[in-house]
Amino acid sequence: MSNKNEQKNIIERSPVVAIMGHVDHGKSTLLDYIRKTNIVDGEAGGITQHISTYEVSLENDKRITFLDTPGHAAFDQMRHRGGAVADIAILIISAEDGVKMQTKHAIEVINKNKIPFIVAINKVDKPNADVVKTKTDLLEAGIYVEGFGGNISVCEISAKVGTGIDNLLETLLLVAEMEEMTGNIDKPGTGFVIESHRDPKQGIMATMVIKNGSIKKGQFVVVNDTITPTRMLRDFNGKDIDSAHFSTPIQLVGFNNIPEVGSTFTTFESKKDAEQAITEFKEIKAELEERCGIMKVANGVALVPVIIKTDVAGTGEAISEEIEKLTTDDVIFKVIKCETGSINESDIKIALCDANTIIIGFHVEQDSAIKLINDYETVTIKKFDIIYKLTEWLEELYEERRIKKEVETMQGQIRILKAFSRQKTKAVIGGEILDGAIAVKEEFKILRKKEEVGRGHITGLQEGKMETERVITLGAQCGMMTTSEIEIIPGDVLETFIKETK
Repeated sequence: MSNKNEQKNIIERSPVVAIMGHVDHGKSTLLDYIRKTNIVDGEAGGITQHISTYEVSLENDKRITFLDTPGHAAFDQMRHRGGAVADIAILIISAEDGVKMQTKHAIEVINKNKIPFIVAINKVDKPNADVVKTKTDLLEAGIYVEGFGGNISVCEISAKVGTGIDNLLETLLLVAEMEEMTGNIDKPGTGFVIESHRDPKQGIMATMVIKNGSIKKGQFVVVNDTITPTRMLRDFNGKDIDSAHFSTPIQLVGFNNIPEVGSTFTTFESKKDAEQAITEFKEIKAELEERCGIMKVANGVALVPVIIKTDVAGTGEAISEEIEKLTTDDVIFKVIKCETGSINESDIKIALCDANTIIIGFHVEQDSAIKLINDYETVTIKKFDIIYKLTEWLEELYEERRIKKEVETMQGQIRILKAFSRQKTKAVIGGEILDGAIAVKEEFKILRKKEEVGRGHITGLQEGKMETERVITLGAQCGMMTTSEIEIIPGDVLETFIKETK
């Protein structure tokens, strides 16, 4: 009987969508257009905005929750738990600029989290738009859209004037329908913290997205070791509400400490149960820190705690040795537990204290009880029967967990021969190519006596009497229009560069 009731309460869930892409390819413009054209007067439905999350109500009574946080720290913090905050992603790309470095990073995040996604080619109304070239760029980046060797949905849009937006929303709903997303309204509400801050008048508040279950007034919400009653439960109009369920963005006010962005939350009926969960969290976190040797890890280095469960002790020791050999200056693998037997609830609870923790099982199964826990949290559990498969996965994991660093790659150098004019931060200068090539829109360092004294951008180039986008001939002389806070003088060397994430 209880199973029948539970099935009855499992219903279709609205998608939570992350918009990802390069910084100036139109993410905010797209959200602004959707907000303006789908707003509904009054309290019910409509689109609401607070901080970084929007809920859209469409004409067919369907809803979509948008996260304006693709480059947000929260998203990166969540990615090791499977990117569970987003159900679908929109990869937005400018038809003028094509694939940029941040586009590639977005593709990387989407692929690692295995998020279903669609491509939105924006700015198709612009004179320099080249949709075919954009699709070719995507092809080179490993994204095979419809008509170009793949089946990834692609929508051509103009976020500024609204071209193709209706088709984009319909495609989103179609993808959501294919994914068959459901939720159980009777379960305690669980989800993710998107934003948190201390308001000087109201106290500590958090923006959250419910991924399953429901929240209502009179309950308590726990995020790690922080707690709040649901007394001040709000929608994104900032209005008090009595309850909310899955896929809904909410605000909660009254936390005793600022909850960590990217963390999961759980709802409890009583304060006693909530406080018990906090006590348990602290105990297990202390155990985790003790097992990790309370390691102080420097910025730019990833610590990956590892729990190993095997059928025989010898296998566990061998796997443990192999894992710790992977430790480098970029990633530290720390085996915190290595035991025989099935993966159990104790292993899961330890893993829940640190999103980076992984559980590896070799020739073992997992206890049925932990499936209940996984309804609330996503834990990285991998089971293997073949050793080389384990090794291959660890190598992939190393590359995934390695903290990517932004590096500056030199493109060219030009010696300044003459400064023609300067007005505020803009200048017209002439120079001679010393190395490589220089191009419009590139950033440069100003080197004076080989020391960097400032930075700027190239806004225009002229070789001979012709405007050009790029000068590549060694020794060639050209004119440049630049912007920089520091005045550029004859004798300076401008070193152009691009930023890459490696």
